[in-house]
Amino acid sequence: MIDGPRVMKMSGAGNDFLVLGPDAAGRIPGDFSQWVRQVCRRRLSVGADGVVLVEPAGANRVRVRYYNADGSSAFCGNGSRCAARFARLTGLTGDQLILESDIGELHAEVRGSSVRLVLPPPRDAGAMALELENESVEGRVIDAGVPHFVMFVARVDEAPLERWGPPIRRHPRFAPAGTNVDLVALAADGTLELRTWERGVEGETLACGSGAVAAALAVRLRGGQERSRVLPASGIPLEVELPGPAQTPEAAVLTGDARLVFEAHLAAEASGPVPESVEDRGR
Repeated sequence: MIDGPRVMKMSGAGNDFLVLGPDAAGRIPGDFSQWVRQVCRRRLSVGADGVVLVEPAGANRVRVRYYNADGSSAFCGNGSRCAARFARLTGLTGDQLILESDIGELHAEVRGSSVRLVLPPPRDAGAMALELENESVEGRVIDAGVPHFVMFVARVDEAPLERWGPPIRRHPRFAPAGTNVDLVALAADGTLELRTWERGVEGETLACGSGAVAAALAVRLRGGQERSRVLPASGIPLEVELPGPAQTPEAAVLTGDARLVFEAHLAAEASGPVPESVEDRGR
């Protein structure tokens, strides 16, 4: 009999998550971070970029905790948008709600399968040049709830994210926490094309909400507009608004797809052990 925790698999513009309510979280024995690492393994379990816990915290208010695929805790923009839709779908809140997150209270509005999320303003830490093993690269350091190193390229599909991502993510300049790495290209119609290497997933993801915000600010600082259409690797667009001055925006508003993929009970085998070498390849 399959009687494990009941979860929703959700996707925020291509960022995929397992989302749990308080009852489901209470049914997970032992080390929760280890459980996260096990169920996020692709091809060996459900597979996901991370796990989101959502708990009621008052009228139209929920507490959100996010865990990367490697079990580390962090903030996640797309995960927060999926949390808002989960809260609406499960009756914890109405369409308008507040998320209590690790970066403060976030206002969200659920619009069908789309969610609009108001975030604190991103912070620009300036341009930075980095020395890698055989080359130098330049980018912009931006904190959008988590750190990002934003690099402008001519074409995102031709840029070597697989080569740049790991050494920049763990570069000593960003120790000890590390950084996410974003490649941005400006299309002819003004769309921001984006690829992101995410710490905690340790690979490229199909979308990154905080990365979209960081990219939008980097473009804004180069003379871009307050509102940006961001196209991540998934091809599912996100919209970012940065009202106020370019250097000191008042907030970041992230809007886009937050879809329900399935709802199910997990079997115990979903979090069962496998050899370490297989576990590493399964992420």
